[in-house]
Amino acid sequence: MKRRSFLKHVAMMGAVLALMPFELLAAWEKKRFTSEGFRQAMVNNLGTSTVPVSDKISLTVPASAVSSASVPVEVSTTLKADEIYLFVEKNYTPLVYRMALSGAMLPYFNIRIKMRQSSPVHAVVKSGNNFYRATSQCDVSSEAC
Repeated sequence: MKRRSFLKHVAMMGAVLALMPFELLAAWEKKRFTSEGFRQAMVNNLGTSTVPVSDKISLTVPASAVSSASVPVEVSTTLKADEIYLFVEKNYTPLVYRMALSGAMLPYFNIRIKMRQSSPVHAVVKSGNNFYRATSQCDVSSEAC
């Protein structure tokens, strides 16, 4: 491709992207990442704010974290999981992570999250049409958010 033709195509693509409303790109997830509180985030994502506690979900969070900028979290379950959600109750946006599982994927993840302050951390597993929850308290000594 010649340089002039290439630059013309790049300019045209830039113009098309500049005219596209960015609300269309992220509008479908805006409801999930609400800042209206923990209960509303549960309702927006799960359809309910009451989820029973299950001993079949393993949630590993340090009891005390030095920095809230990088808190290690590990979630696994023995349930046949379709989706796994991670909520931090006192974060500005309580939904921290959502994973949709399919096929032979293992219901496990290990990530580092940012926490606003000391708070309960909730792992919610969707198995079939039911939701199950595990909760653990994490105290942070220096706040990053």
